[in-house]
Amino acid sequence: MKRAQGEEVEVELVETSKKILVSRDDMQKMNPPKYDKQEDMADLTCLNEASVLHNIKERYYSGLIYTYSGLFCVVVNPYKRLPIYTEKIIEIYKGKKRHEVPPHVFAITDIAYRSMLQDREDQSILCTGESGAGKTEN
Repeated sequence: MKRAQGEEVEVELVETSKKILVSRDDMQKMNPPKYDKQEDMADLTCLNEASVLHNIKERYYSGLIYTYSGLFCVVVNPYKRLPIYTEKIIEIYKGKKRHEVPPHVFAITDIAYRSMLQDREDQSILCTGESGAGKTEN
């Protein structure tokens, strides 16, 4: 935000440095740059639609398609093959706690598997998304 003019404020777009006027009602707080590409969005200081979308977008453009949101793992389909499903990657996630490794489907499955063995209880993983979103690709 550059300056306020009644019910409108002047903002500068980060990507283009262009300055525009927007309604005060359309503004949302943003997180400081140190929170860019946050692995768990529950750790964001400002948790609103714009901040969540910005975080997911920044991670996606950096090739980081997995992001935690509290207990959930949010995945953005890259619509291309990524070298993140190899035996080597599986080994990195085996036996690790969630906060010890970056977000990944392997972290979720390893935690469920270990809980099943330790607690001797069934585990489930729910994958949701629109038709064609890539749920069966992994």
